[in-house]
Amino acid sequence: MDGKGSPQEKLQQILTSHVGLDPLYAQVLSNANHDDAFIKVLSAIIYLKRQLSITDLAKLLDLTSEVVVTRLMEIQSIIRIPADNQGSVQLNHASFRDFLLDKTRSKEYYQPLGEARMTIWSLECMVKYLKQDQWPQDKAEKYACRE
Repeated sequence: MDGKGSPQEKLQQILTSHVGLDPLYAQVLSNANHDDAFIKVLSAIIYLKRQLSITDLAKLLDLTSEVVVTRLMEIQSIIRIPADNQGSVQLNHASFRDFLLDKTRSKEYYQPLGEARMTIWSLECMVKYLKQDQWPQDKAEKYACRE
């Protein structure tokens, strides 16, 4: 790249000459344990409409906080894990979500049916924790009811 050309031409040169973060995402995911708990946690952080604390995420997914944190530690180079279980997980870059939702980019790491999974997990959470004539008690229950 020689620095010449219009801003649009420069942008196009950058986009075509750079492979982006996809190789990093693929490398990190290739080293992760892809058990059911990992898939649940990964799907949830990608498909949640609002990020939940680790404690609330664990409750929504019917996992322990320790299991959620352990699975998140496997991909800690591409996400931000809070200092305590009351903080929420954050993606380091929005392109990670885009990567996982595009089968041509993510290949075997593609996360289809996440919205359907979130609906099922929300329904399971409501069935397990909500009682007749009782309002949702915490953020996980409220998320399950609203989203």
